[in-house]
Amino acid sequence: MIDRNIVFDFGGVLMQHNRPGCLQAFRQLMSDDDISHLLGLGNDSRDTLRYRFEVGELSTRCFIDSVLGHCRTAATEQQIIDAWNTIHAGIPDTVWTQIRQLRNRGYHLYLMSNTDELHWEHTLAQYREPIEELFEDIFLSFRIGCAKPDKQFFETVDRAIHAAPEPTLFVDDTEVNRLAAQQSVGWQTCATVSELMQKI
Repeated sequence: MIDRNIVFDFGGVLMQHNRPGCLQAFRQLMSDDDISHLLGLGNDSRDTLRYRFEVGELSTRCFIDSVLGHCRTAATEQQIIDAWNTIHAGIPDTVWTQIRQLRNRGYHLYLMSNTDELHWEHTLAQYREPIEELFEDIFLSFRIGCAKPDKQFFETVDRAIHAAPEPTLFVDDTEVNRLAAQQSVGWQTCATVSELMQKI
């Protein structure tokens, strides 16, 4: 058994993003200004609905009602849910193959994601079986109450997996998150699964 942990970001590393499609879906319902500054698509401010939903400050009900209240045309709850989940463009089969190879080689695999309840329910509806099969534990921002790049999130995960700095690799497509992982808990980092496969 190889004594090494690998912590994966989810969206942008395993799950492909469809940001243009998500933006287009919401442009049918809201102004560009509200999409950015209220909803939080393309905006990392902590004042947005997206951020507050991701760290569990808003329930799914409150999030949907808040979005509905700012739609410029009549919209349904299902339209909001469908538009929100458009960001998910699927996980390629090649990625699952690589993850299985790592698990079969004895690596301890974990997920660490900035996500919300709606997105996670949508993910499980599609991928519950391989996620439960391949990952030893899952750390989600809306459950923990903080989000990357907050050092508290990294420290919480580090403690939970009993990780020593040297044997932990972190895969995340965002540079600020990789830097936070290095500085807060000493993890080694890379940006993609392909880069990871070349390192190990």
